[in-house]
Formats: sequence, C-alpha cells, structure tokens
Amino acid sequence: MRQYRAAKQAQDRLIVLLADRPALKIDKAYLTFLKTGDTTAMHSAIAELPPSLRDEASAVSWRLYVAFKDHDWRQADELIEKMNGSNDEGVFGYGETGRVPVSCDSILIARLQGEQQSSRSAEAREQLHQMVQNSPGDAVLLSRLAIIDALLGNPQHATAEGKRAVEMEPISKDAVNGPGIVINLAAVYAWNGELDLSFETLAPFTKLAFGVHYGDLERDPLWDPLRKDPRFDKLLAELAAKD
Repeated sequence: MRQYRAAKQAQDRLIVLLADRPALKIDKAYLTFLKTGDTTAMHSAIAELPPSLRDEASAVSWRLYVAFKDHDWRQADELIEKMNGSNDEGVFGYGETGRVPVSCDSILIARLQGEQQSSRSAEAREQLHQMVQNSPGDAVLLSRLAIIDALLGNPQHATAEGKRAVEMEPISKDAVNGPGIVINLAAVYAWNGELDLSFETLAPFTKLAFGVHYGDLERDPLWDPLRKDPRFDKLLAELAAKD
C-alpha cells in the first residue's frame, strides 16, 4: 500500500520480538529502498550480518538483489556463481511466487551489456521452460518465462506467454500476484521495443496495491529500455513518496 512509515513501525516491532533473526534488519532497509531508491541502508544491514550468515542462501539472494539495483554486474556474476544453480528468490521480475533459476539472471546481464547470449542462456531458458511445464497453473512463473523470451529476442513467444499469464491469473482473481503478472508483461513490451504498450500497461500500477514502488522503477534494470523516454520521469514523479 506504500504506507512506508507504518511498515517500518511494524518491522521495528518484529526486530524486537525476534531478536535472534538479524536478517530482519535487511527487510527494514528494503522498505527504505522501495521508498527512495537508495540502497545504502541495505548495504549497511547486509554488512552488519554475522559472518556466519552472510553466505546463507537468503543473505546471498539479498546481496544479489542489491547488486542488480546498483547495476554492479561483476558483483552480480560472482554471486550467481556462489548460488551454484539454485533459484533466484527475488531479483527477476514481479509477483510473489514463481522463482526462476539463478542462471536466468545472467541472461538479463548479457542483454544489458549488449553481449551475445551463450549456450548457457539456452540451457537456462530450457530449465525455466521445464519448470513451467511442470507447474502449468503457475502464472507468475509463465510471466517470467515471457521476460526471458523477450530478453532472448523472441518477441512473439514472449508476448503470447505474457498475455496468457495475465489471462490465467487476473487481478480480479488474485490481488496479490495478479498485478505482478501484468507488470511483467509491461517489461516484456519494453524489451520487445513496444514502448507505448509498456507505458500504457505499467502506468496504472503506480497507484494500485502490489504495484510498483519508486525504488523498483528507478533502479530495476528491467526498466532500462524506458529510461530515456520522458514518460518514465512522469511515472517516477507519480511514485515519489508522500508518506
């Protein structure tokens, strides 16, 4: 709901009640990122973790998340290697479910850097496709496959998959995951070069619950194709926190 102050108060209470879970401080710092687009608090919270926890799966996922928001591709590559074929728990796309193989993040990095996709890209895409086949009712996962196909230069497949995902789980059916699926379709349009459709699809989610936050839009590399368009700055202005 973008009620950041109330969210931080609840997070402070959790930190007191669950003092044995230092990673909760990262969750609180994440709220600052969503509101401002500044990753400084997240870096500090991660650095304060006990050494024994910094390399646990959840902490590495957070570190990868921050590396992507910082566009720090060397750090991201190192963390992808460290995760050694496990699933990405939050970097790639929107929606509350539908984790993707961490190798899919390398596809995004290659596209952002203008590099040729490697044979590992095809393997990552096939691995994700198999996950979709094994979970035919998972619309979020399908919508993330759509983003992968857009990144790999398969616009027709990407659009068809993205639209199918929206049909499977519309917002009227699922107010939590539904918005993320439509936002993923907006990312598909962006990478397909269909900027008008991307902005048209994305614009309502600056106001809806479970939509986009200022930090998401400002720092997520998924929106890099939109950044030079003046409509992008307009969306950022609409999202600037008034809490």
